[in-house]
Amino acid sequence: MIAMPFFSQLQNVCELAGWKAWIEPPEEGALLAVMYVLVHVDDQGRNYLIRLVADPEPAAEGGEPSGTRLVDMVLILPFQVQATAVPDTVRLLNAINLAGLIGSFALHEADRLVLLRFAWHVTWADLNPAHAYPLLQRMDYHVRECAPGIEQVAKGLVDYEQVLAAVGQEMKKIQSAGGAS
Repeated sequence: MIAMPFFSQLQNVCELAGWKAWIEPPEEGALLAVMYVLVHVDDQGRNYLIRLVADPEPAAEGGEPSGTRLVDMVLILPFQVQATAVPDTVRLLNAINLAGLIGSFALHEADRLVLLRFAWHVTWADLNPAHAYPLLQRMDYHVRECAPGIEQVAKGLVDYEQVLAAVGQEMKKIQSAGGAS
């Protein structure tokens, strides 16, 4: 399975950066390789874990892999959305997604869990830890920046409008600081 050497290399890069990473050995006959990267533990001791899944690459005629493949990266936020907060949470996730930093936030309605997902379409020639690691960093940053506000809305502590007003105030501070120089 060609994804395994890539995951082994990426695991080394992640561990050098201080993240815990491990590869789930594929079961007999499994088509997908799975890797986990623990990118953050919050002040409540909750894990922020990215699950990477890579599809296999059949060898081309010359034995070299070819074509574009998918590396799916998913991070599930460690809290549930209250049933009454679902509409505001979905509105907030949509607003965040418009900023388009990396991936998209979504609500898994059956479990009322929020996830950040990024589908990386890459050729096997470009499948390189040096390209994957910055994507993981961006996901980590995006979640660290957005998760506190998402959780407040998800728990019904504030509503969508209050979060947008707070974000608007922060943007004004940033803009005025930028113009003052």
